[in-house]
Amino acid sequence: MTHSMPEDFAAKLKEARAKKTMVGERRVVTILFSDVMGSTEMAEQLDPEDWADIMDGAFEYLIAPIYRYEGTVARLMGDAILAFFGAPVAHEDDPQRAVLAGLEIQEGIQPYCDQIQEQYGLKFSVRVGINTGTVVVGPIGSDLAMEYTAMGDAVNLASRMEQTADPGTVQLAENTYKLVAPLFDVEPLGAIEVKGKREALPAYRVVGRKTEPGRTRGIEGLSSPLIGREDEFEKLKSVLEDFKNGRGGIVTIIGEAGLGKSRLIEELKAEFEADLDPETPDLWSELRGIAYDASLPYGLFVQQLRQTYGVTLDDSPETVHEKMTALIGDAPSEMGQRFIRVIGVLLTLARQSQETDNGSPLEGEALKRELFQAMFDLWSGEITAIGSSIAVLDDLQWADDASVELLLHLFQLTEEMPILIICAMRPYRDSPAWRIKAVAERDYPHRYTEIVLRPFASGEEQNLARNLLDLPDLPKEMGDLIVRKSEGNPFFVEELVRTFIDQGVVTREENGQAWRVAQEVGTIPIPDNLQAVIVARMDRLEKEVQRTLQLASVIGRSFYHRVLQRISELEAELDRHLNTLQRVEIIREAARVPELEFMFRHELTRDAAYQSILKKRRREFHEKVGQALEELFPERQEELAPVLAHHFSEGGDLERALKYYTVAGDTAVRLFANAEAISHYSKAIELAKRDSVTGDQMVHLFTSRGRAMELGAAYEDALAYYDVLEAIASEREDRSMELASLLARTTLRVTINPAFDPEKGQALCDK
Repeated sequence: MTHSMPEDFAAKLKEARAKKTMVGERRVVTILFSDVMGSTEMAEQLDPEDWADIMDGAFEYLIAPIYRYEGTVARLMGDAILAFFGAPVAHEDDPQRAVLAGLEIQEGIQPYCDQIQEQYGLKFSVRVGINTGTVVVGPIGSDLAMEYTAMGDAVNLASRMEQTADPGTVQLAENTYKLVAPLFDVEPLGAIEVKGKREALPAYRVVGRKTEPGRTRGIEGLSSPLIGREDEFEKLKSVLEDFKNGRGGIVTIIGEAGLGKSRLIEELKAEFEADLDPETPDLWSELRGIAYDASLPYGLFVQQLRQTYGVTLDDSPETVHEKMTALIGDAPSEMGQRFIRVIGVLLTLARQSQETDNGSPLEGEALKRELFQAMFDLWSGEITAIGSSIAVLDDLQWADDASVELLLHLFQLTEEMPILIICAMRPYRDSPAWRIKAVAERDYPHRYTEIVLRPFASGEEQNLARNLLDLPDLPKEMGDLIVRKSEGNPFFVEELVRTFIDQGVVTREENGQAWRVAQEVGTIPIPDNLQAVIVARMDRLEKEVQRTLQLASVIGRSFYHRVLQRISELEAELDRHLNTLQRVEIIREAARVPELEFMFRHELTRDAAYQSILKKRRREFHEKVGQALEELFPERQEELAPVLAHHFSEGGDLERALKYYTVAGDTAVRLFANAEAISHYSKAIELAKRDSVTGDQMVHLFTSRGRAMELGAAYEDALAYYDVLEAIASEREDRSMELASLLARTTLRVTINPAFDPEKGQALCDK
């Protein structure tokens, strides 16, 4: 039995090897381990050939669900597999996919376990462990033995989850649990000892999918009124009024991930249901495109039919037939018979229900014609039965081509019946769903309403954060960071607020209601949820375009074309890559004069691209960027000194970094930019302490920083730094440095207190 790799993944690996672009990356990945319990003892009881046959059969059940959810099987071991979700191609819902794969492994292999028990008398069972975290992924080994795998502590923790799981269960580490909690019922297992960890770590057993999944976005317990979408909501309410008056309509809500499409729909549903009589039938239905079903023909409508008839993935064809006939009746009408025939193909009914009246198979154009008519009859029949209907189809960017074509066919209903069809999607022009906008505009302009969501206007990001935390006095530093990092995206704001909570930057008051700021905002890592969205978008690009994006991220939020061209290994293709990145709205042209300059549209996109680069590669790139800036702009080195210092510091060239931080500090002092001067001198001093620099250099750095502090009236801080200079002078036995420190402190004492007598000597200068 063979276990084939998905064609798209195999193609990516083949292309990468051919072009020698298989370099390691840092990624947030969800790791899945699965093994057979007690395999050593069982193998001892059997002939090796029999055991090999058993494991070959078992691997089919272990591997198939991994590929079903587009994971990567990194390694086959004697009785186990290692798989990960998130590389080489990331998805926004990789943790969810991994858990679904784990559950399907357990559900699918159970009959096989029973078969082994009956045939060999062995208690055959598997266990699954899952964890999410940052790892290094890429080719490991040499040309003689190469494998694409993941390495890092997160892999070890996933292995520990598997080793401590009970047979027949799926066990999660806390990182994964936090990301999938709204979607699955879980049982807390308490803390588990993990080798190499000082403290035991929480673990959770997955019981199954939630009957009513919660929201995967937003923060539990925190809410805000609708912000920045008042005009769009008024437009939707106007459409809703037309619908209440019996008029059919089509609405598209278009916007990038996180801009609030689903939130608008939630608000509209609340508005619609507010005035309904409790006895009114349910007029509102929702379907959602699912990324891992994007290749399943008519997947969107299969989802609807399963909901309507209560059909599960585990139901046998006979059970499905029974459920349908129970709803339709024992003597279905001609329409009902046709419907059962058609749905028999989609829901894998028995062979006889897939045939036409003359016994020939129902397939191809005949199936399509029958299906379109059957679904048209189903929708119109339901509308007639309940009076009117609102059909919401969300995340249509993941819908398959066949589902989109069927949906376009159903648009005809809006001309005849009171139905409102609301389609929400991202602006992916290469997806089948983009046809919905084009056809609605062209063929139904009198019934069509389009709503395009844009990022928040300036200041609305802070209003959302204030509302979520019930914190009217949001600190300026926190507010500025939210504006800078979120770039007007509500989802980004929510995830930043979540990070503030997780890091203890904000905590609950003792009453458990209000929030307060507990500490200053430090370095904020990219939240896993947010990184998944950004990296998944980047992975839609060609690998070489991604490489260009990573290089650009090293240069900075904005970057000159000439600099990127100088350091690019793919110079001939650079302009094509930049055009692609502009077309998908990851970067934009910022200026043409005096230099052609580009800019990342979102700072977090730049952060995610940068964080994906291995640290050793980052150092190489930073060094190249610094050298390129020196060579291309020799007349602007003073102006570019802070940037040059940063790149050489990150690139490991400490001598040049020290030089440029010093130049940057001197320039800032001349411009009376004291805060910037202090920052540059401080970084220079940290570098100077690591290296052996002359006494004159140390004096210049310490006294210049001290004077900048004095100009800002930070006298005590300045005195403290002069004391540090004296300590370094004593350690080096450098008399000139000691005298410089004495002079600086004495001069400052006189400045603070004009009555101070400098002739009393150094002892009187001390605090």
